[in-house]
Amino acid sequence: MGPGGYVVLTLIAAVVGYLLAVERPFWKKPSFPEDVSFIPKTSVILEPVPQEKTESLTPPWQRDFVQKLQTEGYGLLGDYSYSSTEFFWARALLAPGGKSLLMLVNWLEGRAKGPQIISNVEIYSFEEKGGFLLTACAQDGATRLLTGATRPTDEQLSLHLKTVFAESAVRPLMEEHRKRMAEREAKGIAFRELTPEEAMTTLSKVIS
Repeated sequence: MGPGGYVVLTLIAAVVGYLLAVERPFWKKPSFPEDVSFIPKTSVILEPVPQEKTESLTPPWQRDFVQKLQTEGYGLLGDYSYSSTEFFWARALLAPGGKSLLMLVNWLEGRAKGPQIISNVEIYSFEEKGGFLLTACAQDGATRLLTGATRPTDEQLSLHLKTVFAESAVRPLMEEHRKRMAEREAKGIAFRELTPEEAMTTLSKVIS
């Protein structure tokens, strides 16, 4: 073997040595820990949004529906969004008696080609002992529920996968939620009667 061959072998050995030292292919990589409680949770806070910013984008059926609900005794709490964001807003209404919080959640999409509004519906009731009940309808499943990563259990959540485009899509959800509440109340579960001042603060504890 000539001098050139030794040079080539030396270069190859140097490359292999580098890869073994840096990449460590034969080392067992540590697996990601199952307990992720050490990861800090991001606090999610819904803040009021002036309705003049959302009114022009609100689907007409929602404006009419909200007016009907107000004549039925629902209290309009206003529009809310995450702090410093404009990609969605949630119009909140408190049911008569304060046991249910109805959220009409509007997601803003397709700004480049003109705004498109995708609507979800989320109805919350909060138990005296700290649990909650959620009846929801979302075209894209649970990925865009206000609860986010803290997805409710199957016992807490009834989720419908379809588009919300009219009052006729919301009324059955409201009736289903009333029935789910009644079933639990028959078992002795008590639901909180929220005041308008308490409603959004209570919701923020669920979505944080």
